[in-house]
Amino acid sequence: MNIPLEALSAKSWRIAILTAIVAIGIALLVSYYVHSARQHLGADYTALVGNIVRAQQTTPQLDHALESFIDEPIGLHLRQIRHTLWLSSNYLDQVSHGLSQHSQLYRDTAYLGDDFTRLRGQIITLEEQAEAALVDRSLLPELQRLSMDIEATMAWTYSELNAAVHSAAGRQRFIMQRLSWAVTALVVAVMLVALALLAAVLRLQRQRNTLKMLMLTDELTGLYNRRHLVDAASRELNDAQRHQQPLSLLLLDLDYFKHVNDTYGHPAGDDVLRKVSQQLRNISRATDIVARIGGEEFCVLMPNTTVDDAESVAERIRHAIALEPLTHLGANLQQTVSIGVTTSLDGSHSFEKLYSLADQALYQAKELGRNRVECVLPPHSSSERQAILTNSQLDI
Repeated sequence: MNIPLEALSAKSWRIAILTAIVAIGIALLVSYYVHSARQHLGADYTALVGNIVRAQQTTPQLDHALESFIDEPIGLHLRQIRHTLWLSSNYLDQVSHGLSQHSQLYRDTAYLGDDFTRLRGQIITLEEQAEAALVDRSLLPELQRLSMDIEATMAWTYSELNAAVHSAAGRQRFIMQRLSWAVTALVVAVMLVALALLAAVLRLQRQRNTLKMLMLTDELTGLYNRRHLVDAASRELNDAQRHQQPLSLLLLDLDYFKHVNDTYGHPAGDDVLRKVSQQLRNISRATDIVARIGGEEFCVLMPNTTVDDAESVAERIRHAIALEPLTHLGANLQQTVSIGVTTSLDGSHSFEKLYSLADQALYQAKELGRNRVECVLPPHSSSERQAILTNSQLDI
């Protein structure tokens, strides 16, 4: 079964569009993933840096609370010390938790583990010393010394953390930049592969269309060949029978064409065939199927066409070809055609039967002097045609 060339073209475009959509979808998905990953990583580091900064800010608060307590050791100032120590401990836990979320950063800052432990112990000791100093003021100098130790530990620990986090963030940006470049290269590669695949698909489809066209058409004239004519006739006869419509067949043969080849050569004969083919294209309708089925033999399949209309078209073809200028072949040369016509009124006949009847009509045209149109109808159709002609005469 032959596939129409329009269907092949539509299939090519569907494959091309689907390939392009898949390639663009992959590119967008990868780009979105990289963008989301960069935002997520940046947000995590920002949160960690924020906790470190807030933890560092508790140092001056603790220093101010201790100074107030040393100057006047009362319960109000003790509560300020407890609140500041609670904030320091809370921020220390948040920083520790934030470090645990980044395995590489956690390993890079493992050497600060002892400082974290010491700082937690100092915070507990400082709170205990402040409560004791509220009763025994002789402990205030020791409380002040312990406060200085905490400030030094905090300054060292959080300074190292800041440096480690900024270094890790810098490395992360560098990695993400390289990843972005790699992903961009991957996207470009995917697009190139998609374009190459698309080009290959389109090329294969063009080659297939070309092969299909070569299988269905005559190379010299560009008309359909006998194979396509037979397949098309089968479809058209089925349609004609289903809808009870007439279908006509014209069989054309060039008169004395052998004389043209023998006298002027085969190139001149080929030019005549091309000119006749062009006249057939010009006169036939878009629904007609015009084919070259032999050396100088042509056929026109005319769906939904009565015998009178078919004979009228045949006369137009015969007249147009007879008037075709062939001056380059010789001033006195005139190419003519003989045409046989037949019609199936309801599509109930096979193509072979119609072709045989048209061939009989063509033979009659040749016997009666050539350059003429003759018609032979199926035997059971003659009475029906006579009835149609009678009705037409009555109408007149």
